[in-house]
Amino acid sequence: MSPALASAAPVASRRVADASPYERLSAAERYLHLTRDRAFLALLGRRGFARLAGLRILELGCGEGSLLRSLLYYGADAVRLEGVDIDAGKVSRAQGSLAGLRLAVGSIAALPYRDGAFDLALAFTVFTSVLNGRARERGAAEALRVLRPGGLLVVYDFWINPLNQDVRPLRAGELRALFAPRPVEVERVTLAPPIVRALGGRPGLCAPLERLPWLRTHLLAAVPKEG
Repeated sequence: MSPALASAAPVASRRVADASPYERLSAAERYLHLTRDRAFLALLGRRGFARLAGLRILELGCGEGSLLRSLLYYGADAVRLEGVDIDAGKVSRAQGSLAGLRLAVGSIAALPYRDGAFDLALAFTVFTSVLNGRARERGAAEALRVLRPGGLLVVYDFWINPLNQDVRPLRAGELRALFAPRPVEVERVTLAPPIVRALGGRPGLCAPLERLPWLRTHLLAAVPKEG
């Protein structure tokens, strides 16, 4: 097991150390994905969602299905895993490689699902693409609406990205305000991607730097829905 993944959560413990979902990526991109997954799975373990099998899971902004494929690899059930994205082309391409999954075209501000339909909802680099504050609030409300009581929303997004003017970073205070008054667990994760790429994704060089919080560019948050 690589040093970067030594503390992975019990869920899919034998698979989280394996780069198979990302084997075609560069070493740097593989490092970024696997360390993100380590933090994500550890969070699920702390929150009582250590096994993906049997959970009804929705990914908001599923794009072409990269995270959905990883969730399947980590043990999620295809019949209980769904995704939604506003881009019909991306949904079509995802459906082509994820036959059997239920994917939908739709906005996070008006999700096409009934109340309480899911145990777990995921919003990975979604809210930073929503520039309007009111639209962000509607998306946050919708994400909680489709969760069952006791369910969990996990948000992974960047708090700083000075190179992309088409997005709006999501600060920790803004994230907590979106879901107030619910308690939101927030941690900084992900070593700055430009650093990882400059170091070629070598764990021996990247892992020590990742221990420095000010070099982490993303937030990982758990938002519980009251039971």
